[in-house]
Amino acid sequence: MRHTRIQLLLLSAGLQACVHTPSDDPADWTVDSTVTYTANFDPVRWVVPSDALPADAAPMLSNNNVDIEFFKGRMYLAWRTAPTHFASAETLMHVISSADLGESWRAETTVALGSDIREPRLLHIHGELQLLFFQGGTNPMAFEPQKIWATSLEGNQQWSAPVVVNEEPVVPWDIKLRDGALWMTSYAGEHYTGGENPTIELYFSRSLDGRQWEPVGTEPTVYTGGVSEAAFEFDAAGDLWAVTRNEDGDASGFGAHLCTAPSDQLGQWDCPEQSDPERYDSPEMFRHGDDLYLVARRDIGGPYGPAGNIVAYSFRPKRTALYQIHTDERRIEHLFDFPSAGDTAFPAIRRYSAHEFYLANYTSPIDDPDITWIEGQTSDRGTQIYLTRLFFTPN
Repeated sequence: MRHTRIQLLLLSAGLQACVHTPSDDPADWTVDSTVTYTANFDPVRWVVPSDALPADAAPMLSNNNVDIEFFKGRMYLAWRTAPTHFASAETLMHVISSADLGESWRAETTVALGSDIREPRLLHIHGELQLLFFQGGTNPMAFEPQKIWATSLEGNQQWSAPVVVNEEPVVPWDIKLRDGALWMTSYAGEHYTGGENPTIELYFSRSLDGRQWEPVGTEPTVYTGGVSEAAFEFDAAGDLWAVTRNEDGDASGFGAHLCTAPSDQLGQWDCPEQSDPERYDSPEMFRHGDDLYLVARRDIGGPYGPAGNIVAYSFRPKRTALYQIHTDERRIEHLFDFPSAGDTAFPAIRRYSAHEFYLANYTSPIDDPDITWIEGQTSDRGTQIYLTRLFFTPN
């Protein structure tokens, strides 16, 4: 059958609409495991602040916690904006969306609770787009999780009123849709208390609707100690791999763990007896073919452990970096840094095609690469958010 030029354009537009709503599950993509690939990324595109932002989503000085998701032909982006990096009653969480991969944006909704709001997690299941986040306090010198909230897209730019989905002071971290279910790491406990034997509980949960969550194993806790943030991904065999941030320290030391669990016992995590002295803040993992990758904050001049000196850590520069996880050696290898400096690293990653991913991240202005982490957090230049395409090419 012959098509007119207009028909071909319409067919192309329809194909692009399909591509713009891809599955994030690596099991849904075919990647030739006999080929080796090299990762690279496009020049970053600044989103917050930028002229493309709608007036209803005006940013303040500090812009950090960010997430992205594809849903029904649009890219959605949610982020925290506040007067400073630290907790504030003025904090807002904006949601915007784009039909052209970030060239232009429209306002979706804004959440205000009169307290801090962090860890936006956009997720979709059964044709519904949801936003989960946790409510914090108002004391800029304290970490005070209150409860987890959620809102959902009900129609064109119409979002439901936020509702509490967990009354406990639990912090959601990594959420992924895999094999038709949602999986989540979260944590609660004595984070940032300075105690000698912290009892932070790391949880691993599963949900079929994003609202009701159940423990993956017989017990909700997969690790007790100094671990808070934990990223995870499943390998091609269905086994779990996770990277933890052991900031508070415990009997294993300080830094990070590379944990694993077999596919038939995903709630039974095996973590090393000794922490990796490197610290991977705001970790996020993804898989391309048989290869597992990590995006996280890199400590320039580290490592953080085994003593866990938070003062020295705070007065060193930082980057957001891509790492490869070598499961056979149980080792994490640094590959390269993304444009980043000072106060940086809250990567959000979503798959776009077999070899393409989109990544959103925040950073201090990159014209001063030697600025320290604490300087970036307190600078009157604030922090910004960008978008880039991460892609893999065959060697």
